[in-house]
Amino acid sequence: MKRYYLQTYGGCVYEDGVLRFVASKKSEDAKWGVKIRFSDWEEDCYIFSPACLYDGNRFQKVDRGWYPPTYKDEETGENAIPLINNVPALNVDGSGVVEVTTGDMATPCVGIYFRQSKQATFIFFEQAVKGRNIGVRIEKGCVTLQYPSDRKLQYRMMETPHPDHLGECTIKDEGEEKGVAVAKGETVTSRIVFEEFACEDLPAFFEYFYNNRRKVMQGERAKTKYDNALWNTMEYHLNAHNYNEEKGFYAQTNKRWHVGWCGGGMSSYPLLKLGNATSKERALKTLDYLTFCAGKTGFFTDLPIEEWKQPVEASKTMQYSATVRKSGDGLQFLFKHFKITTPKQEWIDAAKKCADAFVKLFETYGTFGQWVNVQTGELIMPCSSCGAIVPAALTEAWLFFKDEKYLEIAEKSGEYYYQNFVAQGYTTGGPSEILCAPDSESGFAMVESFVTLYEATKDEKWLKYAKDATHLFSSWVVSYEYEWVTDCEFKIQKINTVGSVFANVQNKHSAPGICTSSGDALYRLYKYTGEKSYLELLKDIAYFLPQCVSTAERPLYAYNYPHGDERGKLARGYICERVNMSDWESQNWIGSIWNGSCWSETSVALTFAELMDFEEMKEN
Repeated sequence: MKRYYLQTYGGCVYEDGVLRFVASKKSEDAKWGVKIRFSDWEEDCYIFSPACLYDGNRFQKVDRGWYPPTYKDEETGENAIPLINNVPALNVDGSGVVEVTTGDMATPCVGIYFRQSKQATFIFFEQAVKGRNIGVRIEKGCVTLQYPSDRKLQYRMMETPHPDHLGECTIKDEGEEKGVAVAKGETVTSRIVFEEFACEDLPAFFEYFYNNRRKVMQGERAKTKYDNALWNTMEYHLNAHNYNEEKGFYAQTNKRWHVGWCGGGMSSYPLLKLGNATSKERALKTLDYLTFCAGKTGFFTDLPIEEWKQPVEASKTMQYSATVRKSGDGLQFLFKHFKITTPKQEWIDAAKKCADAFVKLFETYGTFGQWVNVQTGELIMPCSSCGAIVPAALTEAWLFFKDEKYLEIAEKSGEYYYQNFVAQGYTTGGPSEILCAPDSESGFAMVESFVTLYEATKDEKWLKYAKDATHLFSSWVVSYEYEWVTDCEFKIQKINTVGSVFANVQNKHSAPGICTSSGDALYRLYKYTGEKSYLELLKDIAYFLPQCVSTAERPLYAYNYPHGDERGKLARGYICERVNMSDWESQNWIGSIWNGSCWSETSVALTFAELMDFEEMKEN
């Protein structure tokens, strides 16, 4: 049954899957569009836009005037509710308006799942019209496609202004949201495809999306290489720019220790496996530092406790806090290191103590939550899938220590994460700086945990869960080649966006790689299922990455200097995390980068170590 009807405006018509605009006169400010109205709207329907909206982002909003946002005392504790910053979102009750553009989406698409009638509608459309992103307005009962974008309010990092409080993120340039120039009689066309079908549940909804995400916008992955020259560049960079000589660990370019998440105790793994003698020695020292930095509970910390300081702007509750994802990453990667070197007893002891801490946390609270006090073991923020990697880490603990309690909690927590997150159509709070916003990082951690549980138990349930989690995760992966318009760095360098991965709904940029993983769980899932599309998704992600590495032969340049200006040249091996298709950091940032490097370097190194020995992964 058709649930929608169309109303065009601005002198356009829709027929046979094409919106056609014919200019009646010459204009420098032409605008047109189509309103898609739904006749049988359901109040609890699930509203989706890839990398942008998950259940309409209908979480309780809070305003934070600092970055990264943190929780206040009264917002934490066992009875806490999920909170998000002031990002594009509908209100908790479904009211309100979201205004975004196709640059905010991994695939230009809006999907709606009607829970009561078990029906789904997908709208797939193109990215741009005459070099401008298309606007998308979503509100109760209506989706409007605007040619070009015609937003009243424009999102800026962590803030969407209210009409009665216009702030820094409002559109200041009067021409920024103007229409496009057309000649009299000029015809402009744009494809829009509608799909309606019976749909049992949200996993089925996302399986349909996964199989149809290239319905309108398409593109082949980049033709890049993983060769000795690239490895040498990355090994050089990690040793020249990322190693902290004073304290003895691999970090990021700022040389500050952060366990897990962005590379601490993770980048050491590929260097230990593939690196030269210096790299191997330093990798082992990094494990010494990882196990040294642990709270008395067993959870790993970002600083030795004696160096810990009260976070500025944070509550007293957040002192001595860390996300459970960080300890989960650290624990999982300890076991990876154990497989390629003889572990020291203190490493083994630290791994066991951390695994025991996670068991106690789940037995006490029924979840791993998001933030934990590393000194007391008290759960600070419960409502998040931040700890989605922990079932994988505990499964590895079971395999190593042969203690059934680890597998028991791994399975219980894996089931909890599937039912409360994947089956609900979102994962939340993986990065430390997004509160409980939907994100891709905990989404991929789900895939890793479910695949690892399947490998250990051979229970087909986990394979099904891994497939469902992959379909959800794929919504964060850019599926088409974005059209760079201005002479930005990415247009000059011919960067192909297929396979870049959006971070979360707050930080609205795509990025080089999965933070922080090679994505090898997708390869294992492909081997267990024989489903080649999982391999193709992984190759999209892997072969996007080398484009973003600044090399001696092909340096990249920061946005605030002209291309080729030595002052803006990124150092050899640097990778900026920004793949900006959205204007969330202003129009000047689209297709531009800053002069720095970050976690993506770990993803490249891990891709070498975990994937490039497989023949199926090789492209060139």
